[in-house]
Amino acid sequence: MTETVTAPRVEMAAPRAIPLAWPATIAVVGAGRAGGALAAALAAAGHPVTAIAGRDPGRAGLLAARVGARPAPTPLAAILAADLTFLTVPDTAVAGVAASVAAGGTDLSGHGVAHCSASLGLEALAALRVTGATIGCLHPFQALAGVESAPLLRGALMAIEADPALQAPLRGLADDLGGRPIELTPGTRALYHAAAVLAGNAPLALLSAATELLVAAGLEPPAAEEALVSLMEGALANARRVGPRAALTGPVVRGDTATVAAHLEALRERPDTAALYRALTQAILLLAGEGGREEISALLEDRTIPASPHSTEDPTCQ
Repeated sequence: MTETVTAPRVEMAAPRAIPLAWPATIAVVGAGRAGGALAAALAAAGHPVTAIAGRDPGRAGLLAARVGARPAPTPLAAILAADLTFLTVPDTAVAGVAASVAAGGTDLSGHGVAHCSASLGLEALAALRVTGATIGCLHPFQALAGVESAPLLRGALMAIEADPALQAPLRGLADDLGGRPIELTPGTRALYHAAAVLAGNAPLALLSAATELLVAAGLEPPAAEEALVSLMEGALANARRVGPRAALTGPVVRGDTATVAAHLEALRERPDTAALYRALTQAILLLAGEGGREEISALLEDRTIPASPHSTEDPTCQ
């Protein structure tokens, strides 16, 4: 005979109704790049930031002084010091911080906690439900690098997911920051995050690779980087104005197979960069369309790099 064992029921504290003027005060847990930018932007927008907590007390203290807050010794202390707390800790730490706070058994009814991760949903804060806190997520779709990057939040998308009581306050804060609040289609958060990584991180890897090539061509590193950043800014400005396809320039758009072949030949001794060039050129080809560019497509699909058509060497002398 099989005995059925019923697991004990965990009682969830009921979140209190949130007043219209809520949140009157805000705390930030995580004094790194995202936390610094968010805290500075909130303070500049007129929202009192009352507490800052972080793994590095020195950094938390500096950020607190910068935004008129006080350092909090623990995440729980920060949460208790404010109506709404943003967790700007690394993605891998969000659930752990929530679990640690919940384990203390403190009643957090009337408090809200929101993380700022692109890749995580409300499940990362599920442990806090037993405390009575309302939970949510507000992710700024922007590359944040500390207090000085706070102005970049203006105009940025801000993906919001939250308990019903926290949705309007988070949207209001996004509006106050000059952001554009959005809600993601369920089940698409990984795609959303992948898009952020491609647009926010991949160009930096591309900048590094291109800088190495210009340095090899004789430029000093600072001059090479400055020239490439200017080029990238120009390309992005064109894309903003007319869209990515119409903004394309270069040998692929012209159907210039000989130049693409010359580039591959020049990259022969740099296999990693050559692979990056092939992959990105293939992506450019897809964007531009293969019509009239079949030779470039064939060249990219052939893993052997042909001799450069621009070479002036006599093959009989090799």
